[in-house]
Amino acid sequence: MKETLALGIVVVRVTMTDKSVGVAPAFQLWAAAVPRDQAEAAVRAKLRANWTVELTDQRLTQEHVRRLDMRPGTVVELSSGGS
Repeated sequence: MKETLALGIVVVRVTMTDKSVGVAPAFQLWAAAVPRDQAEAAVRAKLRANWTVELTDQRLTQEHVRRLDMRPGTVVELSSGGS
């Protein structure tokens, strides 16, 4: 049976505020192929307890979604950097 690509991908911003990432807070963007109301919890499950998550209004292009090859229910890190 052919697996289906996820259509509704939610982008979540993660703020890392512990000393393992340096003095200034850093952030990551994650993609979650889950319903929007479940995205924060799905990403939080992959992180350290003291990091914070928030939904964004960012959208991925169709090409980006194809390259990620995400299936429903998957969560992946997109990028990281300083704030």
